[in-house]
Amino acid sequence: MTRPPLTVRPDLLEVQPYISPQQPAKHRMNTNESPYAPPPELVAEVAREVQDIAFNRYPDRDANRLYDAMAEHLGWPRSGLWIANGSNEVFMHLFLGFGGPGRSTLLFDPTYSLHSLIPRIASTEVHELPRSEDFTIDLDAAVTAIHERSPEIVIVCSPNNPTGGIEPLGVVEALLHEAPGLVVVDEAYIEFARPDESVRALLKDHPNLVLVKTFSKAWRLAGVRIGYMLAQPDLIAELARVRLPYHLSAITQVVGEAALHHADATLELVRSIADERDRIALELQAMGILTYPSRANFVLFEVDDPARTWRDLLDRGILVRSYPGHPRLERCLRVTAGLPEEADVFLNAMRELSDA
Repeated sequence: MTRPPLTVRPDLLEVQPYISPQQPAKHRMNTNESPYAPPPELVAEVAREVQDIAFNRYPDRDANRLYDAMAEHLGWPRSGLWIANGSNEVFMHLFLGFGGPGRSTLLFDPTYSLHSLIPRIASTEVHELPRSEDFTIDLDAAVTAIHERSPEIVIVCSPNNPTGGIEPLGVVEALLHEAPGLVVVDEAYIEFARPDESVRALLKDHPNLVLVKTFSKAWRLAGVRIGYMLAQPDLIAELARVRLPYHLSAITQVVGEAALHHADATLELVRSIADERDRIALELQAMGILTYPSRANFVLFEVDDPARTWRDLLDRGILVRSYPGHPRLERCLRVTAGLPEEADVFLNAMRELSDA
């Protein structure tokens, strides 16, 4: 093997790339996608609109129609919106703009792994504070860490991935009061919780709050890659410095606008998925398996031998998520809720394995 002409930056040498296993399996229950295709009326609108796209021309740089439709749907000023290719790109823009050398971020482990990977890619120092035994945020420890570290960005994932728990609004408000910079709340799964559990109501009174959401989960559009952010207009304006030109393709803009036109139909199965989540948790508990409370579209549970259980499930055509190498999650697996028939297959398999 020949040496590369240039090695990666020294601060990236210990950074491991994000890997989400994509193995062939009949029942893919590992990545928290929706198992339901978008509604036919959405697909039909996209098919009509795509015919009018001038593919030889750059898309609308400012995605005007999509931004207008999003602002109307959310009841939030367009100047306070930021749309990107998935919520991961939203986070990348945030850390390119407000992170970087000499700045730091505080997050609460275990949580979504990209929340630590993205700032590291953007040369931002990462401080990880362990969650309590029940995976909630220890507010006293968090306030102490904020005072000691003075992070420019604090990240809260609510509902948290992979544990599923939601952060009380009082905890988020306390962080907003104590943090010297931004508090970014990732609500990728909030549609599966109650509306009053969102931090949206705090936006108007807290200019340092940033709310990040996605179309990949409840909106059934993981393959399209649309994420967005709500924040104060002054903050949003600064992000134009780090956005690449024409970053939202013409197709992305068309699909996003169509989804907003058919929002009710697109989101109508959220309750059904949440019901399956609760059923999975209850039936696992009836088998004597420990589960953690979830307000997302998945259930985190503990088994004695997660590596063997993961393999036994895969042998039955069921792919779930495992966490090898993570000390807080070494006994855990995570299963995505969705189709009732897939939940049945998973639960029957778990009964067989429990009885073996």
